[in-house]
Amino acid sequence: MGMLDHWQPVLRSRDLGRQPIGVRVADTLIALFRTSTGAVAALSDICPHRRLKLSVGRVVGDRLQCRYHGWTFDAAGCGESPATPKLTACATSYDVREAHGLIWMKSRASDPPFPTITAPGFLPVATLEHTIPAPLELAVDNFNEIEHSGTVHQTFGYDLDRLSEVKVHITATADSVHVANSGPTKRLNRLYHWLLGVRRGDIFHDHWTTRFSPVHSVFDHWWTSPDGSRESMVRWRIYIFFVPQDARTTRIFTLAFAKSRYPVGPGGGLRLARWWLRREIDREVRADVAMLYHMADYDTRIEGLKLSRFDKVLGLNRERIARIYRGHMAVQRTIA
Repeated sequence: MGMLDHWQPVLRSRDLGRQPIGVRVADTLIALFRTSTGAVAALSDICPHRRLKLSVGRVVGDRLQCRYHGWTFDAAGCGESPATPKLTACATSYDVREAHGLIWMKSRASDPPFPTITAPGFLPVATLEHTIPAPLELAVDNFNEIEHSGTVHQTFGYDLDRLSEVKVHITATADSVHVANSGPTKRLNRLYHWLLGVRRGDIFHDHWTTRFSPVHSVFDHWWTSPDGSRESMVRWRIYIFFVPQDARTTRIFTLAFAKSRYPVGPGGGLRLARWWLRREIDREVRADVAMLYHMADYDTRIEGLKLSRFDKVLGLNRERIARIYRGHMAVQRTIA
């Protein structure tokens, strides 16, 4: 399988109206449009007639019309010329699906399973999109280690002065990597301590599993007392999908869920605070994105780096990205 053979998100559903939109996935230009029924179609964003971007055209009925010479293409990519009716051409088309507030696509030839997204008892709070100025591997690196939480994040993470106490447990299968972290929580402001039910000295738990068809991580965040007898009032489950635009840029799509033990109304009262939950997730993701704007070097190789116990996951992820997502037969050596 190649990079376009996996189901992966390419746009939020709400961002695609009657006008077509062009996106780039794995260095491939894709034109998305809605037919007269609202169904989504995806074609190569290169008109086979004279190579104009189809995404700058318009939708006419159920067909996408090229702005240059008026050629039209249906959802299967079959094209017609108004000037020469007997002349036909086909644009590459893709399978598409709308789910969880996102538009997903893959190649027609592949048949991978659709990613499982489940959060029973959780309230959906955010569907976010961010662009990272870094290759896929570096984007995944950033979200798949917790050592930076002591300095970068305000809510999720560990006390910088007590990072040495954080326990890290990593397990891997042929197609997944699981990381379980626990340790002294970072200090929160008084309001957050009160709203989340977190006390000074509590333990922050950060567990995630990364899979590679497509590349995505599922994070679970919560707090407990040091002896585990008391849990915080709010838990979070966050899905982050990593989609390379090209060799230097990655788009991430975040689906965030939360649940609480507050016995007030639907969702434990979280519906009333959904705006705050959405803002909090967006702020924390933006903090990660900001770090990748300041990289001195975007080389994806890890040989020669002074890696810590938090970084073993980097090599495990790279091997699976290369083998499963990119479809490379020869892969990099993982960290022992």
